Amino acid sequence: MRVSVLNANLLLEQYEQLNYVVEQMLENAQQENWESLINLQAKYHQLAENIQLNDDINLINDIPSSQQDSIRMYIKNILSCQLQLEKLIHRRHSELAELIGEQVDYQTKIDSYQKIANLV
Repeated sequence: MRVSVLNANLLLEQYEQLNYVVEQMLENAQQENWESLINLQAKYHQLAENIQLNDDINLINDIPSSQQDSIRMYIKNILSCQLQLEKLIHRRHSELAELIGEQVDYQTKIDSYQKIANLV
C-alpha cells in the first residue's frame, strides 16, 4: 500500500472515531449525564487535533470517492451533532440560570422574613 492510501485510511478512521465521540457526547447531554460528557471532551479534543494534523488537502484529493463521501458524511453528522449539543447546553444553561435566580429570590424573601421576625 502506498503511504497516501494508509494516510487516507487513517484519516477516515479518525473521522469515524470523532463522529462516534460526538454522537456519544450528544447522547450524554440529552440524558443530562454531564460527567460522562465532560469525560469525553478530552477524547474529542485529541481526535480533532489529530485530524487537523493529518488533514492535508492533497491527501483528500487522492482518496477514492467512496472514502471522500464517507468523510463528508461524517463531517455533516459531526457538525449536526455539535449544533444540537450547543443548543442543548445553551437551553440547559438558561434553565439553570432561571432556577438559580428563583433560589436567590426565595433566599432573599426568607432573609426578609427572618429580619421581620426578629423585629417582632
